[in-house]
Amino acid sequence: MDVAVEIKKYNNSLFKEKVNRIYFADAFCQYLIPDKKELEKTYKTAKDNAIQFTLNTPYVTDAGIKHLLENIELIYKYEETFEVVFNDWGVFYEVKKRFPKIKQLLGRLLTKQRTDPNSYAIITNSQKTSHENGVTIKKVPETLYKHFQSSVINDNIFQDFLIENNITRVEIEYLAWDMDLRLPDAVKASVYYPYAHITTTRNCGLLNMTYSACNKMCNEIIIKYDGEDMLFPYYAVGNTVYYKVKDMAKLGQYRCIDRIVFNDLEAFHNFGEIK
Repeated sequence: MDVAVEIKKYNNSLFKEKVNRIYFADAFCQYLIPDKKELEKTYKTAKDNAIQFTLNTPYVTDAGIKHLLENIELIYKYEETFEVVFNDWGVFYEVKKRFPKIKQLLGRLLTKQRTDPNSYAIITNSQKTSHENGVTIKKVPETLYKHFQSSVINDNIFQDFLIENNITRVEIEYLAWDMDLRLPDAVKASVYYPYAHITTTRNCGLLNMTYSACNKMCNEIIIKYDGEDMLFPYYAVGNTVYYKVKDMAKLGQYRCIDRIVFNDLEAFHNFGEIK
């Protein structure tokens, strides 16, 4: 199993860890695209420590893609075949056109998984009826559970498109329920742990509350919401909401998954004790 750690900003202590690869930068917010100086420093430090480098990229506006392509060009001068995770088809198109040797990875936004863990009670018909408001819970068909297990990456036509475009790795979340993964041998998957993304938006909650320009306060602030009836609490980090995976005991049954991306250093330090 390949082991990687995701970081959003330069962290010198990380390079002393026993890690095969780092994922650098944020996958969901263009305001967190690193500047060239920090990017180059991170890349060079990784290489000096024999650590492979993957660049995370978010969905972007016209201004964002300009910044992004400049960053990619910087690393391309050092290494033409480094990995880039794309979460925007426009980014994929521009990277393929300008930097044809780069290895592009299909990002978590584009694998189209159904990730909200608190849907579990609905798709398994285990919701509790509320006698206080007289609401009767309707049952959903069993096929909905299968629908939530799967994603677009299982579609044969989509898989053909990936292979034709040399996209041989997809990035996925570890779902709160059993997953249905049917990838061809030519396509492998990376899974993120312990935080899995649920949803993201351009309207950052922190900016809406403070009425200020982005000062990257999401690097320091996490908002947690944990209701009584929630199976999993929600964690809002900037413009994206996550949940924390409780159990990866069934990871071994998915033979197409050959890489874990740790997005929490404590979880990485406890690697081998995932429960």
